[in-house]
Amino acid sequence: MKIAIISPGPFSVPPVKGSSVEHDIDEVTKMIDPEHQVTIYTRTCDTYPRSAVEENREFIRFSYNQGPKLYLQRIIRHIRKRKPDVIMVENRPIYVLALKRHFPKIPMFVNMHSHVYASKGMISKEKMKKVVRLTAGFFTNSEYLRRHFMKACRIPAHKIHAVHLGVDVSPYQVAKIHFSIRKIRKQIGLQPEDRVLFYAGRLMRAKGVHVLLKAFREVSEQDPLARLVIVGGTGYGSNRLNPYVRELKKLAKPLGDKVKFVNFVPSAQMPLYYQLGDVVATPSVWQEAFCRVNLEAMASGKPVITTPRGGIGEVVTHQGSGFLLPPEKWKKELPAVWNLLWGVPAIRTEMGKNALMRAKQFSWYATAQGYLNVFEKVCKKQKTPSPSKQTLRKTG
Repeated sequence: MKIAIISPGPFSVPPVKGSSVEHDIDEVTKMIDPEHQVTIYTRTCDTYPRSAVEENREFIRFSYNQGPKLYLQRIIRHIRKRKPDVIMVENRPIYVLALKRHFPKIPMFVNMHSHVYASKGMISKEKMKKVVRLTAGFFTNSEYLRRHFMKACRIPAHKIHAVHLGVDVSPYQVAKIHFSIRKIRKQIGLQPEDRVLFYAGRLMRAKGVHVLLKAFREVSEQDPLARLVIVGGTGYGSNRLNPYVRELKKLAKPLGDKVKFVNFVPSAQMPLYYQLGDVVATPSVWQEAFCRVNLEAMASGKPVITTPRGGIGEVVTHQGSGFLLPPEKWKKELPAVWNLLWGVPAIRTEMGKNALMRAKQFSWYATAQGYLNVFEKVCKKQKTPSPSKQTLRKTG
């Protein structure tokens, strides 16, 4: 099968400065069986050549500097030469409208990573309705997001498939014994006896970092050894000081050196940084579709304290691999959870083991197989003549 995958365009695949969608494209396509040919369309950047081949994957890169319209036009011209069996559009349903005008007979899928790019501000209700009609199917990274689109966009149940993302636990486990961890701890100003609560992600209100800081203030009052390490910037690769970051710094100021802000860290280095934490916190206040940070934390063998928003509960098991606390209860309940984890160390150890076991259930190979199974069914159905056509052939 020849599969064309179209990345959104603002970031490169593989990602240089982060970006979760592009990371997911890179990881899952590595696991697609070698009998399939995969062409990944993405943007040009200084790090990579305009085209490259890696086993059964080919990267074709076009400029995105002039925006999505010209980027997509160049991709369309290239697809004409390749004639793929399937086209997968990543997180940009609006692209389908242009693509279908040129390739009406090629089955087309949209892989939605969140609700954002199918929302009113990104695509009109009428255009989204047309996309639903034109596509062969949709993928989501959680059952929560699948149900959201079934209701919000009236996508028929048989046409939308929930396929969880994966994680490779190896780099996170290898990082545990890496020599540079001690150096990083020293740079940040952590002492050997410190008990570290760790946050990784963008510094944006939806991620609830303000909720974490307010709750951590209560934790620090009862535990003088508690420290909070916050890794991330305002965007992928950006450490801009915006009003929200200023608000976070203001909340952290009374806590002094108990709170450590670390700027954006490239995803390739993150397995090392997760080792700084004893427990990982993801205080999301919005409806997270999946929250990959939880899975990465669990791959590091860390208990996770998170919220039951969106699809998070499909990944983290409450009182198994972590705790699911509603955001409005963090200030009251985080100190009690922290006391439990440090008052009974065996619980923290057991949760860490459970977290690792849970993470191993989410593999990129399983994600790839989930996509391929749907592609193959649709392609097989398209090649099989309908009963009416078979009757016509017999009588003709």
